[in-house]
Amino acid sequence: MEPDGEAGGYRPVSRLAVAALVAGVVSSLALTTPLLWILPLVGVAVAAAALADVARPGAEKAGRAAALAGLALAAGFGMQAVASKAVAHWLTRSRVVAVANAWLDAVVEGRLADARSMLGPDVLPPADPFGHVGHAGHDHAAGEEAVADLPSVKALRRCGAGARRTVACTGRDEEMNERWMARLRLEPCADGAPVEISLQLVPGVVRQRRGSVERWTITKIAPDR
Repeated sequence: MEPDGEAGGYRPVSRLAVAALVAGVVSSLALTTPLLWILPLVGVAVAAAALADVARPGAEKAGRAAALAGLALAAGFGMQAVASKAVAHWLTRSRVVAVANAWLDAVVEGRLADARSMLGPDVLPPADPFGHVGHAGHDHAAGEEAVADLPSVKALRRCGAGARRTVACTGRDEEMNERWMARLRLEPCADGAPVEISLQLVPGVVRQRRGSVERWTITKIAPDR
């Protein structure tokens, strides 16, 4: 009786199986950047070829376990990378909508100091064109007046707090990829027509005593049409 090939005689290990296992491990790099999402696809393809290689009649090669392990690693890392990116994207869009809603609440409720604190330095014109430094209270009031004078803010305040609102994240800014865009729509307003405003927002990190926290800043306000 001849010994079973799996338990007895020596069989060479399939090089494709070894390559599949290595590719599966390397697929973990896909978690670092979408640019490397190709790695899990390569790993799956190599693993499939390895399984076909060891299963070919007359091949007498070992390595099926290594090929299966490589397939599992490549597929697992690939799905994890895509899922992580999708969740992060969804959380960012939700954060953009939340910040836009908070700013809109501050505007329509007349909390202009709160609305001012969410704006970047380029949104408002300089308080004093001659560069004079005033008292803190005067600067604070001037900042609120500058917010109230923005055409988009005037339009939103005419709608009032009772107007129906629609706030949506419209994705990344086409020109500046690290910035995000939100669209605000209030209706009905003073003349019966809706008011639509576009906001450009950029995320940042603020260091506090208890650690670093995320802070979003509105860097551009413009009528949507």
